[in-house]
Amino acid sequence: MSTKENSKNKNHVFIEYWDKKRTNRLKYALLQSVYFAIPFSFVFQAIESVEGFLTLNFVFKLLTIFSVYFLLSYYVSYNIHERKYKRLKK
Repeated sequence: MSTKENSKNKNHVFIEYWDKKRTNRLKYALLQSVYFAIPFSFVFQAIESVEGFLTLNFVFKLLTIFSVYFLLSYYVSYNIHERKYKRLKK
């Protein structure tokens, strides 16, 4: 497969992927945040202390990571993907 065919195939896969995701911006950001925040906060808490999973400190870390990643997904990641989608659709 040549590089042009490979690039064309990747662009086609991205367009199909983003067609489904772009319809609901809030849902996209929420799901991306959940998928990132839960595992990351578990790993972060396990590195700090294994006994602290049912504490308020853990919940605070989870909410903080979720909130920051939600804002990044909603404002930055979505806009980057949307621009790329519009550029490829032309």
